[in-house]
Amino acid sequence: MSSRERFVVGGSGLRLHLVEWGEGERVVVLLHGFLEHARVWDWVAPRLAAAGYRAAALDWRGHGDSDWVGAGGYYHFADYVADLAAVVRALGGRAALVAHSMGASAALLYAGTEPERVTALACVDALGPPDMPPASAPARFATWIADVGRVHERGRRALASADPAARLRERFPRFPAAAAERLATHGTRMDDGARVWKFDPLHQTTSPQPYYLAQAREFWRRIACPVLYVDGAESGLRLDPADIAERLAVLRARHVTVEAAGHHPHVERPDAFADVVIRFLADAR
Repeated sequence: MSSRERFVVGGSGLRLHLVEWGEGERVVVLLHGFLEHARVWDWVAPRLAAAGYRAAALDWRGHGDSDWVGAGGYYHFADYVADLAAVVRALGGRAALVAHSMGASAALLYAGTEPERVTALACVDALGPPDMPPASAPARFATWIADVGRVHERGRRALASADPAARLRERFPRFPAAAAERLATHGTRMDDGARVWKFDPLHQTTSPQPYYLAQAREFWRRIACPVLYVDGAESGLRLDPADIAERLAVLRARHVTVEAAGHHPHVERPDAFADVVIRFLADAR
């Protein structure tokens, strides 16, 4: 099934890139993870469209073909939430969300901010980072200042490897070779004669804001839609089981594990992952 591309205006006026499949009235917004892009959903979105959904994959700000924040800006989760609010409105005002890793953290915040606009929420291998104490904030601010200064000093750098697909498979050895090649193609561009990643290097800095679980729970308690947590049986990013259980209880979420998959079940086992999500979305109706 062919896709189509367009741009919408985000919460602060940045242009956000969308890739869409299908024409169904039921909208599913697909949200990628850290340093990735919308095309990570290329193997799941056509299956959603075939099941009658309109699937729209977003490039978060500073990723893929969406705008960067520019001089003086930074990437805070409040910005992601505002962008997602703008995307949902552009797609009709209500949508289901399927969100991976960093994208799941943003989706959880949004679903608790505007619960009436989210019809279902599937979080993929993430329910937010580990809790952080308030005492960690000063050190994080200091690290952030140093990181941002370093990024501005060095500027954009050419890829360390002439084969970005191989680099992706080093990080994620479960990626099929063809998937890694496609993600590398869509995730890089030529810049002044050198191939570079499309994401803004500012993403490779430490965020100044600690993650406070007590704050996150207040958003989670406002979520009104059904919630699904999908992880890979062999993911290396698992939280402590007791922590996961506590978070799932607050979210009143179902938990499904995809066997023979790691942190990216939607890339590593897209058929099995799509079956899980399509069943969940049907039940959520």
